[in-house]
Amino acid sequence: MKRSLGIGFSGSKIYFTELSGTGEIVKAENIESVKVDFDFENELGKYKSSQKDLTNISSEISTYIAKRNLEVTSAGLTISSSQAFIITLPVDFTEGKQTINSRIYWELSNYFPDNYNDFLVNTYRLNNVLPSKLSDDFLVIAVPKNTIEFVKRIFKICSLDLNVVDIDHFSAENSLRFILKEKITGSNILLTGIKNGRIDYGYLQNGKYKFYTYSRYYNETEFNLNLIRKLNSIINNELIAGKVDGIYFYGDDIKEDTFSALEKNDLGPFMLLNPFECFTASEVFLKNSTLRKNFYSFAPGCGVALRNIQS
Repeated sequence: MKRSLGIGFSGSKIYFTELSGTGEIVKAENIESVKVDFDFENELGKYKSSQKDLTNISSEISTYIAKRNLEVTSAGLTISSSQAFIITLPVDFTEGKQTINSRIYWELSNYFPDNYNDFLVNTYRLNNVLPSKLSDDFLVIAVPKNTIEFVKRIFKICSLDLNVVDIDHFSAENSLRFILKEKITGSNILLTGIKNGRIDYGYLQNGKYKFYTYSRYYNETEFNLNLIRKLNSIINNELIAGKVDGIYFYGDDIKEDTFSALEKNDLGPFMLLNPFECFTASEVFLKNSTLRKNFYSFAPGCGVALRNIQS
């Protein structure tokens, strides 16, 4: 049976999600969050040589591992979507891989003319097949190499191998897919992540990724109004056309009155994403009632921990 540790950097907290299991049988061993004197929404790359910050963050991770007496040599990490540059590009498959890659970096150079080569790039196919079967929309996710260097240094200090780094939104999606399993086929799901100052939206139709966007918010008093307007805009755009069977929310900045505001606007069925819904649980986890109330904050860390068990 595998033991897997997922770590999430979000806001000013580190989230720890400890799982064990194999394949589809998973047990929640423990969850914990710790507040640090650091803002993970800042540009992480600029801190890659800050010994003070590297030491403080790595110390919290090492303390957790020692306290739990974990015999782990590796862990997965999620970083905030604010650490990545994310755009959607139409791609013509007939152009060939080299031409497609050149186009992606050309697009990056328009936004980052001085350092477009200093990014690690990944892509998701959005399965929209527009305008023909020979083309499709691709989601391009670019993370600065200095950001990856920063997290690698933290893990090295902790004597841990960094086996995967993922963006929080896409790890939360992995949690969603696990709990829905075969139910996701034939369903239209909107995954919404509410983080400090930023909201991410991803739409899955029949289990396939179709649409992604994000918005920012700056005024807490107008947060619910802005969220509802954005959700209405997304749900009624031409790709989704109102076809939403459920809206799942995760994140560490969900407001207490958000759900009552959503109920008044009839946006469809909505719920908090519980990444542990299909798991068995250890006694330690079951006793952790305070943290279990915020289960939705652990969706990204749970998703990245699941990757190790499923591999």
